[in-house]
Amino acid sequence: MSELDADTAGDTDGMYRRIRISKDYDSIRKWRVLMHEWMHAVMYTNGVGSVIPDEVEEIIAQSVEHALEEFLMQIAPQLFEEREST
Repeated sequence: MSELDADTAGDTDGMYRRIRISKDYDSIRKWRVLMHEWMHAVMYTNGVGSVIPDEVEEIIAQSVEHALEEFLMQIAPQLFEEREST
């Protein structure tokens, strides 16, 4: 498996059920990327991704990412707190 491009936060390979996230981000950004890529995986799995334009899929993934982030920040804000390194 190849490394992600420097300007790529994450990607999804639906066929292999794989989400990759760049290791170069802090934990908050990684959560956001995971939520975004998870939505791409859902659309691949249910077949929606194959019948809508890529631009529409991206808008949906971004919208769900933001909605999930708002929801999770309300119920589990600790997920978005940076931990101090020791």
